[in-house]
Amino acid sequence: MRQRPLKRTRLKKALPALFCAGIAVLLPLLTGCKRETPTVTEPTTAVTTTENAAQTFARQRVEDSIQTALELVKKNPVGGWSSTVNYEYKRDNAAYAELNGEQQALYDEMLPKVKDLTPFTYTAKDRGYAVLDNVLMAASALCRDHPEYENYFDIEEVVEGERTTALRFCYFLPYDATGAAADTKQIKEEIQIFEEECNLIVSAIPKTFSTYDKYRYLAAVISLRTTYDNDSVGGKPSATAYGAIEGGSSICQGYASGFEYLCRKANLWCTQVSGVSQNTAHAWNLVKLESGTYHVDLTWADADGNTPLDPAWQSYFMLTQEEILLDHQIDDSTVATGKNQPQTPAP
Repeated sequence: MRQRPLKRTRLKKALPALFCAGIAVLLPLLTGCKRETPTVTEPTTAVTTTENAAQTFARQRVEDSIQTALELVKKNPVGGWSSTVNYEYKRDNAAYAELNGEQQALYDEMLPKVKDLTPFTYTAKDRGYAVLDNVLMAASALCRDHPEYENYFDIEEVVEGERTTALRFCYFLPYDATGAAADTKQIKEEIQIFEEECNLIVSAIPKTFSTYDKYRYLAAVISLRTTYDNDSVGGKPSATAYGAIEGGSSICQGYASGFEYLCRKANLWCTQVSGVSQNTAHAWNLVKLESGTYHVDLTWADADGNTPLDPAWQSYFMLTQEEILLDHQIDDSTVATGKNQPQTPAP
């Protein structure tokens, strides 16, 4: 079994379970579109609407990270993981399948509106109080099946007296820590650039890479592009794929979402796992190789300023079930089926 480093102290601060728990989607949906976080960090590059400009800006943002990650993988070969068998990501709408009929109808109603960034509201006056709970269940499932929407979508709770009377769907700029409602055109422009960034990252994967190294490269990109948001000042973006890939600051949910988002873009099987680590709600990933499924915890891999792919970083990459349970508890029945591969020097 691989040697594990001493437990880190980095996460011992009480991380907000609001964002960090992998399955706690309902709580952030109730945080509202307006927050009191004082700072808003905007990308330094101006945004335009043309596709060519979006591609240029995206390349400027991610090119260094891409080249560094590729060099790290090539300079740090690992034997025993040479299989090129790839298990494709398939959108199965698993969360949708768990809903009842009324909730599925609400999900179907919401999906095209959220996709097009159309604001809308559900009120107890028009639909009854019972529908509000179903709206939250449907919205939670929507974000689980379509994690890309969490980059810019939220729900504002309208309260009268001590009772919630409406749920207002609204949209914010992905980099805005305050979560303030924003202009749809501007949001779409920033989303376009972000998608181009992800496409560039994924398209740079060499065809000669093993499946293991494809995952390792994408994980290295995440570690190069974000740091842990110890003081939770990043607002909602810290818990999103955007925050990890572009925002530069993440909590565990952001690390897990960013890695999952890139894996899915690369057509690599990846999902999220939720549980507890260091007595705090936590989220990480599960990936699949020919030898089985393995845990990947980029939050812990990136702790204490670890360099991507160094021994401390690798100690939280491709873990067996036995290894992850040394310092994690899993909320559900998720089990990694893979066995440890021999860490032989690569030729």
